[in-house]
Amino acid sequence: MRGQHKTEFTNLLYRPLHIALFLGAASSAVAAEWEIGLSRGLETYAATSNDGTLLLVCDPDRVYNPNVSHAYFLSHFDDDQFPQQVVLLAATGEQAAFSVQNGIATQRDADPAEWAQLIDMIEAGGQIAVVTARDAFTLDQDALPGLRCR
Repeated sequence: MRGQHKTEFTNLLYRPLHIALFLGAASSAVAAEWEIGLSRGLETYAATSNDGTLLLVCDPDRVYNPNVSHAYFLSHFDDDQFPQQVVLLAATGEQAAFSVQNGIATQRDADPAEWAQLIDMIEAGGQIAVVTARDAFTLDQDALPGLRCR
């Protein structure tokens, strides 16, 4: 019963946010191409909109430690604020929430289901809103199938 109330509260909390974000997304989304690179043996994927940047760093080969992934994402908002919580919302309804420090969420510290959902959304492409309590930006990305970031 308690879980049901929590779910209902969460739905009530996010429903207006979802509606506002995706009604405005068509007008505020800026097509952003993934910039793909390699840095110190780690695969990098960057996407930028008018209001912020999302950088995904993948460690498929466990470059620095064979037992621990050093994968992470960095969200940067143009107002230079670093939130404590970031939620990524796909236009198709999926979402993934992360606690962040200095804009960074690591795979190692993230809930595995949330990390998997993030990677699924990026692989599928399309509109993804990056949302905090104070700010948001929307990316419209090409799909990245086979992303090696799990």
